[in-house]
Amino acid sequence: MRISGAIGSLLLAQTSAPAQQDLTFTGADGATLSAASMRGKVTILLFSSVQDPQCRSEFKALTSLADRYRGRDVNIYWVSINPLSNEQLKSPCGPAGSITVLRDPTQAAFKRYSGTLSELPTVVVLDKQGQVYGRPRGGFNPNSDFVNDLGVITDGLLKK
Repeated sequence: MRISGAIGSLLLAQTSAPAQQDLTFTGADGATLSAASMRGKVTILLFSSVQDPQCRSEFKALTSLADRYRGRDVNIYWVSINPLSNEQLKSPCGPAGSITVLRDPTQAAFKRYSGTLSELPTVVVLDKQGQVYGRPRGGFNPNSDFVNDLGVITDGLLKK
């Protein structure tokens, strides 16, 4: 059986394309963390900017979420899309507390995970296989039930 034409070209392009390069982030200590190393746990990434007026509220909500899932298979990261120095990254919006702050200065991870969404902040949930679960969530309303909304999703993924 021979496949030709546009469909054949598309199938050939898909099967011969190189594997997508793993994304890496940089922590406040200068160490790198790969997206592949996040697999095996539910991962919540909140992409934001130090210029975001809700930055402190985001940290507060993420800290509550981290407290809720302490000791469970959940990673929670606040990811700066700014090219911050390691020192600035330690507390971009005040004390980071139990939240790990990562850097994505080229926005490669933000672009890959957020799809067509370009709003900051953006919350992306990855399942244990490292795949985006559901649609990325744009914006942050400090009056919403952010922790419980993400908790429902996280609890469901932990049961899988």
